[in-house]
Amino acid sequence: MPESSVSVCAVAPAEVRLDAQTRAPDETVEVGHGRAGLAEAVRAAAATGATWLWLVDGRLRPDPAALEELLAPLPHLAALGDPVLFAGKVVGADGRLDRDTPPWPRLLARELAMIGADHRLAALRAARHGSLLVHRRAVEQHGRPRPEFAGAGDDLEWTGRVLRDEPGYLAPRSVAVRERDGEPDPLAFAANRVRILRGDGWRGQEKAWFGFLFAQDLTQRLSAHPSEAPGLVRALGRGMRGAA
Repeated sequence: MPESSVSVCAVAPAEVRLDAQTRAPDETVEVGHGRAGLAEAVRAAAATGATWLWLVDGRLRPDPAALEELLAPLPHLAALGDPVLFAGKVVGADGRLDRDTPPWPRLLARELAMIGADHRLAALRAARHGSLLVHRRAVEQHGRPRPEFAGAGDDLEWTGRVLRDEPGYLAPRSVAVRERDGEPDPLAFAANRVRILRGDGWRGQEKAWFGFLFAQDLTQRLSAHPSEAPGLVRALGRGMRGAA
């Protein structure tokens, strides 16, 4: 895809500095405060007509070439299966992969994984908030991140729906550094992960994998914070009763 045919609208809070990018976004929409802040910003960015939306989390500092490296695979879109999402790598201050923003690889699509490997990309099934390049058609077809999940799994719920039937990749040469911590509310996150499992963003086998990872995280959480057990049980109940 020629560079001249690509337009990018950045979606980021005001505190994120993007002026040092080697490939500057064509437009920027600021993420406002409140639960609907990201959803409204994504809607506004899609309405600009930009081909791609670059969602940058407010706790990150993108490397100067972060956007340029996310755009680097675009000449190979047809060979990659016409992906709708590219995720940058998020690292901590020590340069290691950020433990709170791990990539969610696509384990049940061997051919797609091999195609990605041929282009030095990793096929994704979902992605966490960080540095995400999302095609506008993903918003047109699947809607915005859902405000009711905001701050506690909205990224997994949204990208799970977006990538259910279309490919997406981790572009590891695009790097952003996490500068501030921000763990989601563990009770809200637990309830929302149950709601995600009950939703239609994940298929049967994938739900088993998602559920296993959820159970693993829950076990680790309870081992570290046993006093949270009653609250987590109530949160799981809310997740079962809430709308999927």
